[in-house]
Amino acid sequence: MNKTKSEHIKQQALDLFTRLQFLLQKHDTIEPYQYVLDILETGISKTKHNQQTPERQARVVYNKIASQALVDKLHFTAEENKVLAAINELSHSQKGWGEFNMLDTTNTWPSQ
Repeated sequence: MNKTKSEHIKQQALDLFTRLQFLLQKHDTIEPYQYVLDILETGISKTKHNQQTPERQARVVYNKIASQALVDKLHFTAEENKVLAAINELSHSQKGWGEFNMLDTTNTWPSQ
């Protein structure tokens, strides 16, 4: 993958994480979403500092948010669901061997 495409994907991931973060902060009470906001903040930091590829980071962020939503019975607005769907789509954007190699991804950073 060339540098331009890689930087574009990185920026796309950062934009999606930031957009979801902004939308969640607009709720009247953000306490139920605080853990999700922490997940997004960690994802933004790791993506900015190239600690993981944007696709893998999107997968980690999506999986952690989906798990937390199930546990805490969180409800997202239609716009938040669209951003989550875009994060999920980005997490599966690698084709062929890229997707196969992501099956064994276990680096989902420990909870804090």
